[in-house]
Amino acid sequence: MSAYYRHMSDLLLEPFLFYLAPERLRKRLANYINPEVLELLYTDRRPVIVFASHYGNWEYLINLPQVTDYPVYSAYSPIKNSLLDSLMIRLRSFLGVKLIPKKGFYRQALSLLRQTAIPNLLVVIADQRPAPGNDKFHISFLDQDTAVQTGGERMAASSHAAVVYVESQKRSRFSYEFTFRLMEHPDRSTPLSITKAYYHFLEKSISRAPSYWLWSHNRWKIPAANAIHAS
Repeated sequence: MSAYYRHMSDLLLEPFLFYLAPERLRKRLANYINPEVLELLYTDRRPVIVFASHYGNWEYLINLPQVTDYPVYSAYSPIKNSLLDSLMIRLRSFLGVKLIPKKGFYRQALSLLRQTAIPNLLVVIADQRPAPGNDKFHISFLDQDTAVQTGGERMAASSHAAVVYVESQKRSRFSYEFTFRLMEHPDRSTPLSITKAYYHFLEKSISRAPSYWLWSHNRWKIPAANAIHAS
C-alpha cells in the first residue's frame, strides 16, 4: 500500500508541476510513444474518441493538442467554489484542450464528433462509475461484477468515430509514457465490444502495476441490482 500512497501524493503535485514546467520538461514528463496512430486517423479525416482511465496519470493528457492536429475536447465537472473552479479550468485548458461541462456533455460531444468539416478528438475517462439510475450494464472486471459506462461506445457507434485506448505507464517519479492502441472490432453490433476491449486493456495495466490505479474512487459502489449483463 505504501507504493499506492506515494503515487497518490505524486498525482496531487503533478498538475501544478506540469503547469509550471517549461515545454522541454513537459515532453520528458509526458512521452508519447506512437503519436502516428492519431496522425494516420487525422489524415483519414476520422473523428476519434480516446478512452483514458484513472491509471498512471490522466492529467498530463492536457498536452494532447501539442502532439496532434486534432482539436481536443474533454468533459469537465464544474466546482462550486468559483476560485477553485477557475484554477482547475486554467490547469486543464492552458495547453489547448477545450472543456465541455458535464451537464449536456453527451449531446455536445456527439455533435462535435459528427462534424465533417474538421475531425475532432474527444477524451473520455471511461472507467468512471455510471450515473445513478435503474438499468446498468455489467461486465466482469478484476473478477468482480462491475457496472460500466457505455456513453463512449454509443457515441462511437453514432458518429463512426475511431476508438483509441491510451495506456499510461509510470517510468519514474512524475514521468510517464503514453501508448495509443486502436480498438477496432470486426463486429460493432456485438454488445459492449468496445467497452469490454477497453476494460481488458485496463485490467492488463492494473495487473502489471496495481499501485498506479485509483482504487480510492470505489469502482464497485453500484450494486448488481437491475443489471444488464453483456455476454
